[in-house]
Amino acid sequence: MTNKQNELLKKAGLYLLLAVVTVITAFPFLWMILSSFKESSEFYLLTPKLLPNSFQFDNFVELFEKWSFGSYYKNSIIVTAVQVVANILIVLFAGYGFAKYDFKGKHVLFMIVLASTMIPWVATIIPLYIITNSLHLIDTYMGLIIPGMADAFSIFLARNFMSTIPTPLLEAARIDGAGEVKVFFRVVLPQVKPLIAVIAIQKMVSSWNAFQWPLLVVNSEELRTLPLAMAKLSSQYYDSYNLKMAAATLAIIPVLLLYIAFQKYFVEGISLSGIK
Repeated sequence: MTNKQNELLKKAGLYLLLAVVTVITAFPFLWMILSSFKESSEFYLLTPKLLPNSFQFDNFVELFEKWSFGSYYKNSIIVTAVQVVANILIVLFAGYGFAKYDFKGKHVLFMIVLASTMIPWVATIIPLYIITNSLHLIDTYMGLIIPGMADAFSIFLARNFMSTIPTPLLEAARIDGAGEVKVFFRVVLPQVKPLIAVIAIQKMVSSWNAFQWPLLVVNSEELRTLPLAMAKLSSQYYDSYNLKMAAATLAIIPVLLLYIAFQKYFVEGISLSGIK
C-alpha cells in the first residue's frame, strides 16, 4: 500500500472510532429525550423500544401543573445565576491579586486557598450548616447561595492563567493613565475569556446539579430546587419514569445552552489550562 492509502486508512479508522464513541456517549441522552415523550406503561415492556408509540406532551404539562415544576425551575435559575456571576467576579479578582500583586502574607494565603481544595466537601457540610444556622439563613435564598459563591480550585486556576499575562502590558496601561479598575476590565478581562468560560460552565454544572446542600438548608416547598423536585418523583410507593425523563430533559437544557454559547472559549480554555 502507498503512503497515501495508509494515510486514508488511518483517517477512516479514526473517523470510525470517533463515530462509535459519539454514538456511545450520545445514546443515553437520546434515550432520555425520547423517553420523556413516552407513556408510563411503555417503561415496563419486556422488549424496550427506543421510540415512543406516540409522542406525548402530557408529561411536561403534568410537571408544571401538578408538580409545580415552574417554581423549582425558577429557584434553580436564581441560585445558579447568582452563584455563577459571584463566583466569576470573586475568582477573577482573587486570581488577579495573587498573580499580579505583591503583599504581605500573599504566599501563605494562597497556600491556605490551595489546601482547602484537598478537603472533601462532605467534611465542610456540618461547619457550613452551623454557620448558616447561626446567621439565621436556613430556608432562605441567601443560605442557598452564599456557600457556593466562591470556588478555591477556580481561584488556583485563575491565578495560574493570569500569571501568563505580560506585566509590561499592565504597566503600559498604567503609564497611559488607566486606573486599576480600568486596567482590570479593559486589559485583563479581554485576555481571559477562555478562563471565564471554563469557570462559568464548571460552576453552572455544579450549582445546577447541587443536591446535598439544598436538601439540608431548604425546609419550605417554595425554595426547593430542581434536584430536590426530581427526587420527589420517586418514593417507596411511587416511581414515575416518564415524569423523571421529562424532568431530566428540561433540567439539562440550560447547561446545554450555556455550553453551546461558550463552546469556543471553553475548548480554548481546556487546551490552554491543561484541564482534562
